[in-house]
Amino acid sequence: MLGYVDPCDDTVFNRSQLRVLTPELQALADGSTAEEAEAVREILALATRVERKAHRYLVFNGD
Repeated sequence: MLGYVDPCDDTVFNRSQLRVLTPELQALADGSTAEEAEAVREILALATRVERKAHRYLVFNGD
């Protein structure tokens, strides 16, 4: 799913897509520097909030 993040446009993930994205983010955090891992953990925290409630999305803003 990380491959679908568009740096030039907004990318939106719904709750069902987060089930695939979350393990990818966890693997990314494991192989990253401390600073990058902290950023990934913050994204994972947001993803957890999205998964808890209906009609919420994780949005990556491009540009």
